[in-house]
Amino acid sequence: MAMQNIIESVKLKYQSLDTNNIEDDLEFEVLFNDLVSNDFNTLFKSLPPDRQYFAAGVPGGFHGRLFPKASLHFVHSSYALHWLPNTPKVLMNKNSPAFNKGRIYYHNSAKEVGEVYSAQFEKDMESFLGARAEELVGGGLMAIVLVCLPDDVPASLCTETGITDLLEAALLDMAKEHRKNGANIAIRK
Repeated sequence: MAMQNIIESVKLKYQSLDTNNIEDDLEFEVLFNDLVSNDFNTLFKSLPPDRQYFAAGVPGGFHGRLFPKASLHFVHSSYALHWLPNTPKVLMNKNSPAFNKGRIYYHNSAKEVGEVYSAQFEKDMESFLGARAEELVGGGLMAIVLVCLPDDVPASLCTETGITDLLEAALLDMAKEHRKNGANIAIRK
């Protein structure tokens, strides 16, 4: 849906420029990205059959380079940048003031836990933006959609916090159930 909206917007822009029907000559290539373990077949099966673009999958972590220099005209990232590529080790160290007690989120944690997550997010964003800066053509555009929280608003007042608390509880319950049943859980390091 997002890709179709972006393509329609570009076409409307060209029409408004009165470029002698150049929009008939426009062709779009959409490059989807996810981790190597993603099932791209499911993604491709879900694409609309009447789509107005060519589609390809690009495996790999988006915090680093994925595409050749100056090869992208538009980058769209939606609700992905909040996922960390790695858990900071200090969060798992029982002797650290930033020990997160096996949790996967920082809400209702010690101040040090939030500071560690914040520092990791800053590092990850710098990597992401640096990689995209090399990949975008001059004058290229980027749209990023993610949940944000102003510095002066406590997480407890944010609607997304409740949703994340529920997600965390469900994931931790699933992990406990797997351990109880003797199943192996793959942990990405």
